[in-house]
Amino acid sequence: MSMSAVGPERRGTAPGADAAGTASEREAALVADPQVVAELVRRHRPHSVDHALAGAAVALWAAVAIVVALVPSTGAYLVKGEAQAFWLAVAFTAGLGAAWLGSRVWAASSRWLGAWAPWWIATAVVVLAWELLTAKTGALRPPYVPSPGQIIAEGWSDRALLARSVGNSLLLLAAGVAVGGVVGLATGLWMGWSRRAGYWLDPIVKYIGPVPTLAWIPIVFIAFPNSFSAAVFLVSLTVWFPMAVTTSAGIRGVSREYFDVCQTLGASTRFLILRVSLPAALPSIFTGVFMALPTAFVTLTIAETLGVNSGLGWYINWKKGWSAYPAMYAAIALMVIICGSLLTAELAVRNRVLSWQKDLTRW
Repeated sequence: MSMSAVGPERRGTAPGADAAGTASEREAALVADPQVVAELVRRHRPHSVDHALAGAAVALWAAVAIVVALVPSTGAYLVKGEAQAFWLAVAFTAGLGAAWLGSRVWAASSRWLGAWAPWWIATAVVVLAWELLTAKTGALRPPYVPSPGQIIAEGWSDRALLARSVGNSLLLLAAGVAVGGVVGLATGLWMGWSRRAGYWLDPIVKYIGPVPTLAWIPIVFIAFPNSFSAAVFLVSLTVWFPMAVTTSAGIRGVSREYFDVCQTLGASTRFLILRVSLPAALPSIFTGVFMALPTAFVTLTIAETLGVNSGLGWYINWKKGWSAYPAMYAAIALMVIICGSLLTAELAVRNRVLSWQKDLTRW
């Protein structure tokens, strides 16, 4: 009786329809909630472009090109490379204009302009004011404050030496980061996993790691046969300390429940280390990499003054000695671009590897 009474009421209804209807109603309620919408807008970059801002960016970069080309420079700032500054401003204008026109069709272009149009406006304003205060009016005097055109011209004329210096700096940085990263990862893993190792290594890390790079220079000159190996040691030491500390903290912070479950299922010590501890400690390891890269660049600049015959640090120091400030600023700009690009790449890798942790950690 009870089954026959229930049957007609259920007839013609798809299985799970009530659950689906409830879920859709719940989603509609969430979307309609203004607080939810405001939080989503706050957490994510805009996916559509503000065409007024994009047009202002294009107009300002076009103004930079016009000022560089048509307004005469003062005598102290006459440079043969002003054409390079003009064509660079034209290239920026053309690129922004193409992205602006394509933003109606390409979602990637719209997302890029939506996120970065205010930055391009601010950069254009700074470059335009810089050009007017230096090359066009002479309000700021060389050689300490060169114009953008002078920096571009000196960097272009010295491009072969600059390219060689960038290559040598990247080689030294890669060697130091690789050695320091591997040793720091192994040290932190050992400290975090073994209580006995932590007992012996904790004081070494705490007392040796924070010692400034300059304090090691007298020992480095005696202990290493050449300047390259000494520079690699200094960069490695700088990377080793944050990697060891953050890896050890990450390993020690892994929940004991993970190990209990895996050991109940018969997991070996190797499995617990490689498949449980390291993956769980990845957020801390990436934090160590993020901390190590900027300090590695600082140490790289210091290390390249210890007799290394090439590199961006050596180039900056050499040009400063000859009072060639435009070339020195060109090398500094390259160093800023390289450091920022490496940090951006590291964060992109982190976001891809730790996609499950999105929005849990703020950078």
